[in-house]
Amino acid sequence: MSNYYPPGPPTYPSMPFGAVPPEPQRHNRRNLTLILAAVVAVLALVFASVVVIVLKHKKGEFSIPFLSLTSADAPGNQPFMAQPNLTNRPLDNGLRLSAQTGAPDQGTRVVSGTTPGLYMGGSTSCDPAGLGNFLAQHPGQAKSWASVYGISTQAIPYYLDTLTPVVLTADTWVTNYSYTGGSAVPFQDVLQAGTSVLVDSAGVPRVRCQCGNPLGPSASAPIGGYRIRGAHWQGYQVNYITRVAYNTQNVTVINNTTTVINQAPSQAPPPASGPAALLTLLNPETRQLFDRTVGGIIDLSGQPPLNEPLPTPTSLNVPLVAHSDEAAAQNGLARAGDPAPAPEVTRMAQENGNTPPTEGAGRTESGAQNPAGGATSAATESGGNSSASQSNSSSSSAAPTRTAFTGSGDSIGSFTFTDNDQSVTCQAPSAEATGSVSLTCTDGQSRSVDQSSLSQSSVTSATDSTGVWRVSLGGSSVAVTSATWQTLVPTTTETTTAETPTSTETPEVPTTTEETTTQAPETSEETTPAG
Repeated sequence: MSNYYPPGPPTYPSMPFGAVPPEPQRHNRRNLTLILAAVVAVLALVFASVVVIVLKHKKGEFSIPFLSLTSADAPGNQPFMAQPNLTNRPLDNGLRLSAQTGAPDQGTRVVSGTTPGLYMGGSTSCDPAGLGNFLAQHPGQAKSWASVYGISTQAIPYYLDTLTPVVLTADTWVTNYSYTGGSAVPFQDVLQAGTSVLVDSAGVPRVRCQCGNPLGPSASAPIGGYRIRGAHWQGYQVNYITRVAYNTQNVTVINNTTTVINQAPSQAPPPASGPAALLTLLNPETRQLFDRTVGGIIDLSGQPPLNEPLPTPTSLNVPLVAHSDEAAAQNGLARAGDPAPAPEVTRMAQENGNTPPTEGAGRTESGAQNPAGGATSAATESGGNSSASQSNSSSSSAAPTRTAFTGSGDSIGSFTFTDNDQSVTCQAPSAEATGSVSLTCTDGQSRSVDQSSLSQSSVTSATDSTGVWRVSLGGSSVAVTSATWQTLVPTTTETTTAETPTSTETPEVPTTTEETTTQAPETSEETTPAG
């Protein structure tokens, strides 16, 4: 019995060049295609990895975390509740926090949250009861909102009742929380002066009234390691941004002008809390300080009993700690669970002199601002008062140094600048005035300046991103090297008898307002609540 062999592939007769069977040809082409596809995929992965590595090490937009700017009336980034019918009034001249308040720290100013006059009281644009009612009706937002403070949703009205409505008197750096994907997502944010917030008994901002977003202390990273995102507003300057000191820091004031930061003692008692605690606020109408009892802003009658302890201000006043590596990177931190800044953020701040670049503005390849200011100054980027930043000192082509401010008060009393390689100091009148006033200068030249340009708000807006204040003297802008604040003396209708002898031929006449003005005493040492 013969064996059965299944039919094999067809055979072909011998040919001079050897015939190639059609079936093996198809297999070879398919194998070649697969090999080429694999090679292309590998090369694509390698190329993508190289691009990512290059981008991350270029310090460009890809790797720099953002620090947002949120104006007082902005609805906020993905707010927890719809924008309420609230309006925030712009700050009047003299109400903005003095540029000398606080201690320099990582490119900003750090202040104690209980500093008298740090916040304005009186009528604020805030509705904490409305926020509590909104969260009670939206369980998803309520759960995420409460998670920021480590409380239950039932404790929300009780926690809100421990807070106090105030108005920021300075652009303030905080950790803001947006409602994204059903969670509270942290991001670094600067709130404009004039923004209504709720603060705790330690003076730490906890809620932004305009949108209901939770707030917390900023990340513990230098500001120069971030990239500014958002439009600049009038008076915005990086070196005037403030943040509230952490509970491990003491801010000490020396001679009312100099402040230093020290680590607080390990056994330092927590700030006072409860109904007996007070905050010293500034009244925007009278411009006088007054004490405000913290909390007591919500009617808790009808609420179920509180069955959990509320967090203390001290326990919450700590640098941001992100819960994921992604959130840590977005906030400039090294890793999840660690408040330390990312090494590349610290390195970038050191390289650019702690001056953060602005998104979309002209920058060097390293992402740092032009150290000489020029077109990259804050005034130019914001489209605001650019004349001061575009004008140079009449005496020097070198980049001017940061203006040194001393003293206290609501207006500049004297300032020094360089004219034709000569140092000139000009003294302004100490009495309140409107329009142009004459200056007394050491070089004997006659100069005048608009009195309004010496006020705190004008000085702030005319100071560029490098900290140089420029003032216009008769149409010529000069870079000021040093300036001293003073408190203006109100002009009164009462006149005093001048001691200047009068001619016997001239009858007695009341002294003029100009004579009263010239004899007004220097009062730069008086302490009047400064904005």
